[in-house]
Amino acid sequence: MDNLKLRFPPVMVFAGFAVLIWLVALLLPGDINLHGAETAFLVIGIGAGGYFGATGLSEFRRARTTTSPSHPENASAIVSDGIYSKTRNPMYLGLQFILLGWAVFQGNLFAIPVALGFAVYITAFQIKPEEAILEENFGSEYLAYKARVRRWM
Repeated sequence: MDNLKLRFPPVMVFAGFAVLIWLVALLLPGDINLHGAETAFLVIGIGAGGYFGATGLSEFRRARTTTSPSHPENASAIVSDGIYSKTRNPMYLGLQFILLGWAVFQGNLFAIPVALGFAVYITAFQIKPEEAILEENFGSEYLAYKARVRRWM
């Protein structure tokens, strides 16, 4: 399983989960009727996801550090202001909100746990390896940040 660490770009993982959610909804029983509210969940998911993602990306750019999740070793700063004072991973949180909205939009009960599987995967194979690299590169400064701010929210 170590070979999965930092192997796939998070956007690719996100796309894979989006397709998997669609397939689960298409192939498995478990339809739920939300009486038309499905679209509202999708819009809310996209809105929240867009906010967290764009805000997180903006903070990284303002700090002039890498935005590449494939190379966390290139980080030149710990970003702890703005949205990063509330969550250490706003961009991944944004993707999670979008997937949850997409899952509810599909109207299938089994699609929701699949969407939550994104958080499990991205934590194990992206976030934890990133954190290990940041701990190595920034030491006590990053450990203090980790103690102060939650991983997800």
